[in-house]
Amino acid sequence: MGDLQSIGHGGQPTPVVFRAVDPPQDVLVDLVALFPREPHSHGRYHPFGLQMHKVVRGELTRWGMCEQGHWWGLVSYPVSHGPKSDLVMHWIPAWMLKKA
Repeated sequence: MGDLQSIGHGGQPTPVVFRAVDPPQDVLVDLVALFPREPHSHGRYHPFGLQMHKVVRGELTRWGMCEQGHWWGLVSYPVSHGPKSDLVMHWIPAWMLKKA
């Protein structure tokens, strides 16, 4: 006998939790929306600080569903600091991702 499909709390089959994006897809990530700022803060400019006030191009490689049934994308994108940048990878809510 074959494997039985998993059944959720509502008696319905549970959907696949992870889906690969192959080939990876270019997306835009708005860092201001993703990382909200403290209102009325009094920061000072630093030429080598993290540049978190812009929209960056990222690469979507996987979709994942959270416990509440919402989709999140696993995205790699650069965060600049001065003339350099570092590649960051983490899960971002699907509604925040835009096709590039």
